[in-house]
Amino acid sequence: MQLPKRNILVIGAQNIDLYAHSKSDFLLHDSNSSKIELAFGGVACNIATNLSILGDNVSLLTVFGDDYFSQLARQNLSKLNINFNRSLVVKNAGNSIYLGVMDKANDLFLGLNDMEIVQKLNIDFFEDKRNYIDDFDFLVIDNNLDEKALQYLLTTFEHKTIIMDAVSALKAPKLQSILCYIDLLKVNMLELDILSDKESIKLKLTELLDQGVGSVLLTNSDKEINYISKDKHIITNPIFIDKINNATGAGDAFLSGFIHKLIQEESVEDCLESAKNVAYECLQSPHSTNNKNTGK
Repeated sequence: MQLPKRNILVIGAQNIDLYAHSKSDFLLHDSNSSKIELAFGGVACNIATNLSILGDNVSLLTVFGDDYFSQLARQNLSKLNINFNRSLVVKNAGNSIYLGVMDKANDLFLGLNDMEIVQKLNIDFFEDKRNYIDDFDFLVIDNNLDEKALQYLLTTFEHKTIIMDAVSALKAPKLQSILCYIDLLKVNMLELDILSDKESIKLKLTELLDQGVGSVLLTNSDKEINYISKDKHIITNPIFIDKINNATGAGDAFLSGFIHKLIQEESVEDCLESAKNVAYECLQSPHSTNNKNTGK
C-alpha cells in the first residue's frame, strides 16, 4: 500500500547566490579572472528546492524584500511549484544575498552574506502563522533564524517532527539550549566540534544524544558519514567524485535526500543512500542544489 504524501514545511533563509569561480590561484589585493554566476540559494531554499525536485510536497516559509532580486527569487520558487505564499515581504528592503568566492578546485575560498533581513522572521511573525505551521507533519528549520525565534518554534511545535540544519560553526552555539527538541540534527565536523568538546567523534555524537537530540547526521567532507540514534550507529562513506563543480550546498542536498526517504518511512540505510546520491548530484551541479531528479 502506498503511503500518503507527508507535508513538509521548510523554515528559514532564501538567498540570491552570486558565485565567482577563479580560473587560477588567487592574487590577493588585485583583480582575478573569474566566471561569475547568479543562482538561488539559502539553506532553507536549497532544502525545499531539492525536495521539490525529488517530488515531495514541500512549502517554504521565508522572507523577501521588494527589490529586483526578490522578484527573481519568487519567480524561481513558483517555477519549482514550492508554496511560499505565507512568507514575509518587507517593503523598501533588499533580498538576502550570498557571495561565494570559489577557488580553482571549485571549493569555497570565501563566503560573504548580507542576511540581516532574515531577522524579520521573528516570534511575532511565527505566532501570526501558528495555525498554518501546525498543519504540517515535518518542520525543517535552518539555523539562520534568530535564537529567540528558534526557541519559540521548537518549544511551540515540539509535537511535530523537527529537523534542523546547524548551518555553520558560528551559528551552532544557538542550538545548545534547544537540543532536546530536535528529532534529527544535521552537522558537519566543524559544527560538531562547537557543540561538543569530547575527544572522539563517537563521544561527541553520544553527548548530543545525551542532551536530548533524537538522532544526528554527521558529514565530514569526503570522509566517513555518521548516523547515530539511541539504538543505532551507522558509518558509511560518501560517493567518490573526481571533479567537484560546486561544493556549496552539498550538505543541504545530503539532508534533503535523507528527508526524502525518511518521510516515506524507509530504513535509515535507505535514507543514507538517498542522501549520498542527492549530495553527489549537487556536487556535480554548478549551483547549490541537485539539478537532477534522483533518489525517487
